[in-house]
Amino acid sequence: MQPPISQNRKRTQTGSVFVESALIFVVWAIFGIGAIDVGLMMFTHHTVLNRVRAAGRWSAVNAFDATQITNMVLYGTPAAGQAGTELFGMSASNVAVAHDTSDGMYADRVNIKVSGYAYYLFSGAIANATQSSIPSVQRTGLTTSLTVPHEYVP
Repeated sequence: MQPPISQNRKRTQTGSVFVESALIFVVWAIFGIGAIDVGLMMFTHHTVLNRVRAAGRWSAVNAFDATQITNMVLYGTPAAGQAGTELFGMSASNVAVAHDTSDGMYADRVNIKVSGYAYYLFSGAIANATQSSIPSVQRTGLTTSLTVPHEYVP
């Protein structure tokens, strides 16, 4: 026959389960929020990269015009769009377009570089919701560049 377990010991064990569960939940929540942050950063970078590729394809077969190529990156069309509809709030200062014709016919290339565009962190939104004294968490520094041959023949 086994000795009876005291009620105090049962309560202690039950409380430790709750503490262990809470600690594990905190660790997994941090990992989950970190995964969401990385996913948002990758989504932003991939979307900008796709827009730069589209602008590169457009610039390869049309006459070189840096303003139209910049508009292709920002608005998805060669004509300037409405203010506030730019891709992720970027401006023309984020886009650098160059036409390389250094050795005549064979080096006719278009270079497009987008740098310093911002992405927001999900964890920053949580921090902003809990404490208003924390500034908005916005990161910059991602860069995308593309070089395509300029195949336009007038």
